[in-house]
Amino acid sequence: MKHTEEQLISACKKKDEYAFRAIYKMYAPKMMGVCLRYMHNRQEAEDVLQESFIKVYINIDKYRSEGSFEGWLRRIVVNTALNKLRDDAGKSYSLVGDDLIEIINKTENTDNEYQAYTLDDMLTAIQQLSNMNRIVFNLAEIEGYNTQEIAEKLNLSENTIRGTLSRAKAILRNNLEKSKNKHNVGQ
Repeated sequence: MKHTEEQLISACKKKDEYAFRAIYKMYAPKMMGVCLRYMHNRQEAEDVLQESFIKVYINIDKYRSEGSFEGWLRRIVVNTALNKLRDDAGKSYSLVGDDLIEIINKTENTDNEYQAYTLDDMLTAIQQLSNMNRIVFNLAEIEGYNTQEIAEKLNLSENTIRGTLSRAKAILRNNLEKSKNKHNVGQ
């Protein structure tokens, strides 16, 4: 018998392990993608995913059904990843996943200048960003947070976030242009 998400969440609030396993199976693959975008490698991403789901299990009674469960879960995953990055401040991480295609469509340029680049070109250019530029770019362009939300998450001013995001986009464009020129020279 297939249960609805609402039924599973209700059962999870009663600490039903079957329901929690079902929620995990439903959302773990998508949330792993979120973890991979923030963390340096797969092992760290898996650790963040596990830690996130432990937090969900412990705190599921705090979910009030006021927004989507997936959004609530994603926020826990992102916050767990950011906390891990703060703890491991000296480490870098990679931004990976199918969501890169969304970056191309979400950029501030409506002429879709990024559509000329391959997914690999985009990934390489993003990975060349500094950690802070990558975090801010990821939170704004992939996760959809606004500058105020990012500023609160990172304990920085909104002006700093706006400047960092602008700089990240400029560096990204520059990295992509360099990549394009390399490809053209090699042809």
